[in-house]
Amino acid sequence: MSIFTGNCKCSYTVGLVGLSVCGFLLSLYTSYVELRAEHDHSYKAMCDISERISCTKVFTSSLLLFSRYGRGFGIVGPVLGEDSLLNVPNGFYGIFYYFVVAAFSFSDHLAISRLNSYLILLSNCLSLYLAYLLYYVLEDMCIVCVTTYAVNFISLILALQKIQVLIRDEQVMRAFKVSKTK
Repeated sequence: MSIFTGNCKCSYTVGLVGLSVCGFLLSLYTSYVELRAEHDHSYKAMCDISERISCTKVFTSSLLLFSRYGRGFGIVGPVLGEDSLLNVPNGFYGIFYYFVVAAFSFSDHLAISRLNSYLILLSNCLSLYLAYLLYYVLEDMCIVCVTTYAVNFISLILALQKIQVLIRDEQVMRAFKVSKTK
């Protein structure tokens, strides 16, 4: 392994962990806003800019008659029941997810990095679903949500680049072992 690929892996790790911290904080904020708005219906979050740009409207969509997407991604409730332990605010899932991604990001093992990239890819698929709901179903714009989608997308790019570096390092090490045995 050269010094350049070591620095490169470290850069991807730092980037992924940094983005995970951002995602964790965004998820924490969404959970706070949702719980606060459930108890105080007059609460207005910092990200509520107008009627059509409102994080509170999105995070508390489970309270609205026309929507239930603020908990369990609108999927858990109908499948497992509204009272299911898994039907929690979406932000709670984000808190757990970003913690796992950050933990996996510290590994330079190819298998764990691939698992991490699959998790991040899944989160990007979920981001597309939530973006669809945001724009077409809720007809709203949520700055925190869109920022979270960006964090997920950039994380996917970094995770895939880290895998490329790990594969290249593995190939170099294999070639080095072969040339050493000759």
